[in-house]
Amino acid sequence: MLNNDQIKLVQIACKKAGIRSPGQDGRYRLLLAQYRQPSKALVTSCKQLNNSQMEDLLAICEANGWRMPGKPEDFYRKKVVETPNSGSFAQLSAIKLLAGDLGWNDFQLEGMVERMTNGKVSDIGFLTSRQAYIIIEALKAMFSRKTGKQYKNLHEVKDDLSPLVSCGNTTGGTFAPTELREATDGDTHQST
Repeated sequence: MLNNDQIKLVQIACKKAGIRSPGQDGRYRLLLAQYRQPSKALVTSCKQLNNSQMEDLLAICEANGWRMPGKPEDFYRKKVVETPNSGSFAQLSAIKLLAGDLGWNDFQLEGMVERMTNGKVSDIGFLTSRQAYIIIEALKAMFSRKTGKQYKNLHEVKDDLSPLVSCGNTTGGTFAPTELREATDGDTHQST
């Protein structure tokens, strides 16, 4: 849990970064909902963040223009990358998007994470940076097998999916190649 000074810092950073403004909390609430408490409940207040989640959130604020007074402009972004004990926001987002593109629900993703961490972790919010990297590579390999294409990095996956953005083709809120959508088409229509 954060102390009062840390809570004030988060509030100021979010306001200065344009993530939160008077009467407009939507982006801020959406950002908080990316984190989980130890009970697996979604974070709904910055008071519920742990220190590594706070630093990750402040790194996002830095990426949106906020600067910590007296520190380098990339202070928190560097800190998050150099911290070996927690996966970054970008890594966790990549895991969620890749799992979504594979048509997985939260239960399936948790099961895969638990198997790959030998039962140590089931919630992606508690992955180390190294564990998150391994999960991303495994999901990327699964995605490659589904599409029949080899991807070296996530930018190639994104570039391959970008023509679908202009067409508006989506599966489960994420973008998926035509052949993947067709393979899961029956499953997605049954749930609607």
